[in-house]
Amino acid sequence: MDNMTALNLDAKLTFADQALPPDSFNIMSNDYPTNDFVVSRTREGITVSRYGDIVWDFTVYDPEGKPSTLLFTFWDQGPLSPERAKLIDEIKQIFFILIWLRDKEPLSIGSLRNYLTVVREIAKFAEQRQITLKAVIGDTPLFLEFVRSQNSGWLIETLSSLLLLLMNGSYQNFAIKTVEPITIRLLQKQNKQYRQSLKQHAPIPTRIYSEILANFIEYLDEWEKNETELFDIILDSYFFAKNRGNLRTYSFHYTKFLDRASPELREYIISKTGKFTLKNLNALITDTQGICKLVIQAFTGMRDDEVKALPYKCIKEVVSNSQKHFLIIGRTTKLNHGIPLVTQWVTSVDGLKAVRIAQKIADYIYEIHDAKDVQIDPDIFKYPLFISASSFGFTGKPITSTTTKYRIGTLYRKESINKMLPKIEHADLKELEQIDPHRAWRSEEKFRIGQYWGLTSHQLRRSLALYAQRSGLVSLPSLRRQLQHITNEMSSYYARGSSFAKNLIADDKTHFANEWQQTQAESSALGYIFNVLMSNSPLYGGHVHWIENTLKNKEGLLLVDRKQTLKRFKNGEIAYKETIVGGCTKVGACNQTAINWLQINCLKENCRNLIVSLPKLERVIAAQEKLIKFLDITTLEYRTEMSHLQILKETKSKMIKFNGD
Repeated sequence: MDNMTALNLDAKLTFADQALPPDSFNIMSNDYPTNDFVVSRTREGITVSRYGDIVWDFTVYDPEGKPSTLLFTFWDQGPLSPERAKLIDEIKQIFFILIWLRDKEPLSIGSLRNYLTVVREIAKFAEQRQITLKAVIGDTPLFLEFVRSQNSGWLIETLSSLLLLLMNGSYQNFAIKTVEPITIRLLQKQNKQYRQSLKQHAPIPTRIYSEILANFIEYLDEWEKNETELFDIILDSYFFAKNRGNLRTYSFHYTKFLDRASPELREYIISKTGKFTLKNLNALITDTQGICKLVIQAFTGMRDDEVKALPYKCIKEVVSNSQKHFLIIGRTTKLNHGIPLVTQWVTSVDGLKAVRIAQKIADYIYEIHDAKDVQIDPDIFKYPLFISASSFGFTGKPITSTTTKYRIGTLYRKESINKMLPKIEHADLKELEQIDPHRAWRSEEKFRIGQYWGLTSHQLRRSLALYAQRSGLVSLPSLRRQLQHITNEMSSYYARGSSFAKNLIADDKTHFANEWQQTQAESSALGYIFNVLMSNSPLYGGHVHWIENTLKNKEGLLLVDRKQTLKRFKNGEIAYKETIVGGCTKVGACNQTAINWLQINCLKENCRNLIVSLPKLERVIAAQEKLIKFLDITTLEYRTEMSHLQILKETKSKMIKFNGD
């Protein structure tokens, strides 16, 4: 390494392909960079942000072209005073250390933003007490006062991580004094307790979950009925302005073309946004992209960053056993220190529909931008699926991009999503209490009866992992229908032993396939507890006999140890699969024939793993009787089905006798 290279430190950032890095820093300097020090520049060498700016814009370096900025303002209102400017200088120094002076792997933009959230809170605290930011993190009494003023376990955990990074800086002449290591160790102990008490994301109660999915799909159905006319108006106005060589008046021409809208389109836009204006139309397009994003997450289990980063060409069709399956291609930022790697998720027809609608919206935007290579360019990640609706140029400004990539939209407007969320009812809380009886659901503000369900996208991932299993946990018929297709797909692709799952999970331990597998034991255990141990219906079968002889006390009361039951499922000592007549507790593959869908042999032999539910058995008997009415009494098929019916009825008689009613 020559002396010049050794003296100059490059920024530790994850760069997009062919990106031009910011300025290097000479460590022989006696002070932090001057205000004109370049912290980001485009591929063409144009400066985007300088050290002296109040915001550092790293969007040009994001591999997906997502807006990626560090905004150093920390106050809620009021002007930039000299005191605030000094605190901002301290914030910048911290992030200069994290990006330029750390001799470690680059931190992702997401991690930097998390640290900025914490540093902003410290700056607020410092401003209130008229002290410096460095005084707060360097003086133990002040530091502990700040810690006690916070009620966020996440913030304290992130703060301790930040202090460790600052303590381990490579260049001591720029080091920021922090509290003693013993204080940080105490903080880490508190973090461990926080982690242990951290409440898992709540699964969505099945009624609310089903309504949310239905509302999202209905929204997309309505959109499809109106999108053609809506975009005809947009394109006609745009090309009208373009042909006259004045795109700056695009919004004016668009307003003129609005008069052509049908009463149905006008009413549709007003019903969704409240007004029939240019701004509201732009909001409607963004809302629709946001719903598409949520539907894709609901039927894939993707994380927020993963779905936002999807490329326009993300659908892969696979034909297996004459059946068509759909995979979604994207990349994950959870691997290799923030460097995105290509991966894929299985989806259902609903997830596919959401992708197709998002693609159609993108088609119109790419048409305006004359992006002819969007269908054929081998670099599919150059063209995002969720390109920002601002690219339509409704603001009247020329349609340009600050980077060579197309920007990804914000995609989320809380007020629009809230319109589609049901209110919490008593039965919903009761269901949550059954899933986790140790959590005080009713004491938490966000789970109050009569309040709208507070949806987070991670709830969709958690709920899909829990409910898209063949465990009998879902009793609601509507939700069963909604999840049937994705349940089948995930059972085929993500099951243990599947070559597809092996390839995915081997490379990415955070892939949804892994979470789906890990949740199987929990889902099966809950299905078993609800449908067997806590069932109010009469039950019969070999396993039911085992329960009677093993789990009941002398008074005949069933002893349900949820923790022990879940442990047995996780250890593979017991399994539970829902069947047409009840359930089966066989671990591993069943040795009965695959065509024995009525479990006739199990019923005849009273299999040790058999569970028969009386309501289910009665429904099967009714269906079998209806089937027999259509058969020729002289055929072997008739005699076979009649013998099956006889076994079903005999089982019912045994059940009634066994249950004493």
